[in-house]
Amino acid sequence: MARVLVVGGGLAGCSAALALADAGWQVTLVEKRTSLGGRAASFQAPGWAQPVDTSQHVLLRCCTHLVRHYQRLGVAEQITWHDRLPLIAGNGQRGLFRAWPWPAAPPLHLAPGLAALPGLTPRDRLCLALAFQRMLLVGRRYRELESITFQQWLGRTTSATLDRTFWRLLLTSVLNAGASQIAAAAGIMFFLEGLLRHRDGFQLGVPQGSLHDLHDTATRAALQASGVVLRLGTHARLPLAAGRLTEWDAAVCAVPWWQVARVVPELLPAPTVRGRSTGWPELQPASLVGVHLQFAEPVLREPLLGLLDHAVDWIFARDGGRHLSVVVSAAVDWAGLSPTAMATRALAAVRGVLGDLPPPLRTAACRETRATFIPAPGLTAHRPGPRTALPGVYLAGEWTATGWPSTMEGAVRSGHAAAAAILDRPIGPPDLPRQGLARIYLADP
Repeated sequence: MARVLVVGGGLAGCSAALALADAGWQVTLVEKRTSLGGRAASFQAPGWAQPVDTSQHVLLRCCTHLVRHYQRLGVAEQITWHDRLPLIAGNGQRGLFRAWPWPAAPPLHLAPGLAALPGLTPRDRLCLALAFQRMLLVGRRYRELESITFQQWLGRTTSATLDRTFWRLLLTSVLNAGASQIAAAAGIMFFLEGLLRHRDGFQLGVPQGSLHDLHDTATRAALQASGVVLRLGTHARLPLAAGRLTEWDAAVCAVPWWQVARVVPELLPAPTVRGRSTGWPELQPASLVGVHLQFAEPVLREPLLGLLDHAVDWIFARDGGRHLSVVVSAAVDWAGLSPTAMATRALAAVRGVLGDLPPPLRTAACRETRATFIPAPGLTAHRPGPRTALPGVYLAGEWTATGWPSTMEGAVRSGHAAAAAILDRPIGPPDLPRQGLARIYLADP
């Protein structure tokens, strides 16, 4: 039986390990932490009975590989799907982002949601309509728009209000960076492939349990049931001799880009900083803040709220509205704050939306400084594929060339890509089918 070593217990490594084990390989997975999940994990905060998530992670229906991964883990029923997304503008105006249910409607299926966006003027709505029209005309040629930012591409088809509301919320929620930082190709890809190709692609999936339940407990059980040998709390370095892998038939390095030097330094260029390689310096990290507020009584009836032009981006209601999970994307302004200071700032922002709230029973906060990377112009050329110059050595991780931004979906796609390269056959489900006019404007060149 062929033997493979997988280093890294995040979504990329675990999805690769499961795919290879299902194909009959003998898999050993090594993770330096004592738990699985990588950056999409939970932590034990002081005073909390159960682990809380580093940040509320969500997915969209268009995340087909992640959906299939959760089905493989047996936890798909723990994802609650929302096709009506309540939004609140900075002036307090409310709207409901929803879609027409007709399969033939795309891209017009989102017209009700766009028309109901709160806090916009008629000119703002005209700019938004023109921007989406331009995206449709670009179609699959969006891949050519790598050298300019999304802000530059928008040009006059935006406004100051759209910049700090609609574009800000959607782009930072998915890409964790603003329109002036990301490549036009990355922004257009999200709207075309993620939202406009299928009527259900925009639906938001929210895990009901903790990320620990999904990415550690359930994943560990699935891996062990598949015969994967787990070595947690263990550092690993790929055994190489004369540039060739020893002891194993194949190996997958599924760690963040800044940790590759520890696992397989032979892949990296010459040392550049303090005698060590920086790996892929083109990748710029972006931070994410998650704040948890627990109250004695329910304080939010809606399951979630998207906030336009506010200090925080999303509020998710857990435990019947007693536990609020607050998310801040592209959280540059939150650098250096203590967990208490982050909780205080988030509570003030939530009170600005929901009104006067009682003091929370307990709080917790986390700022993941390298939660994702910024999909900046020109970056695609620097994202490596799963195959490397070292025979038998493969790469996985959301930072590799997945065609997707730095997301959980990208991580699982990378794991499947590494397994596919080893097995020399496709792995994973197809994208959502193109519906309506998307069959024309998203047709393959």
